[in-house]
Amino acid sequence: MVSKKGKRKIEYNGSTFYWFVRKNNSGIPRIHILSEDKKINLEYPLFDTEIPVTKRYIERLLDVYFNLNI
Repeated sequence: MVSKKGKRKIEYNGSTFYWFVRKNNSGIPRIHILSEDKKINLEYPLFDTEIPVTKRYIERLLDVYFNLNI
């Protein structure tokens, strides 16, 4: 089970994912996406800090992940 504190929840294709933005050790913001069972743990660079990360943006990242891993 994923700790929900500080994370946002998204339903994608019948599965629950949690996402958040956190800086890495170098101070660079990264997008993290976790499946509820923690089997999927994705990390992506934040391309533009001026553009907000939206539900649709997270869905697009998941679309890319699942289309590449079929």
